[in-house]
Amino acid sequence: MSFSAFSNHVRNAALPHQRRVSALRSCVRLYRPIGFDATLTYLEELAGPFPRDDQALIGAHDQLATSRTLWHEHLASYADQRRAAKRLGHRKPRKTEVNPNLGPSIWYGAPEEAARQLVEPIKDTRA
Repeated sequence: MSFSAFSNHVRNAALPHQRRVSALRSCVRLYRPIGFDATLTYLEELAGPFPRDDQALIGAHDQLATSRTLWHEHLASYADQRRAAKRLGHRKPRKTEVNPNLGPSIWYGAPEEAARQLVEPIKDTRA
């Protein structure tokens, strides 16, 4: 299934809460800007205990969807820049250019805050 389909499941209040949490985890599996575990930990830090709280689940989903939307905007901007560069004869991107098509490595919208998840030890939330 797609990110959009899983997003619809997260927002469907008629579904059991655990199934909606599973759908959010599937969204993270498809868009994990800082890695799967770090993304889940960061979402819980931002929104609250989404595995138990409905409002936190929606908040976590909104944060993830916003970051993904910003990433897609960056992809479109990069594509425009590459087309313009190719028209000028620059067939290969410069080595200093970061190619967002290779997958996000930052949290779009809050890169510094999310980067802390990568340097801090990941908390075990299964307890």
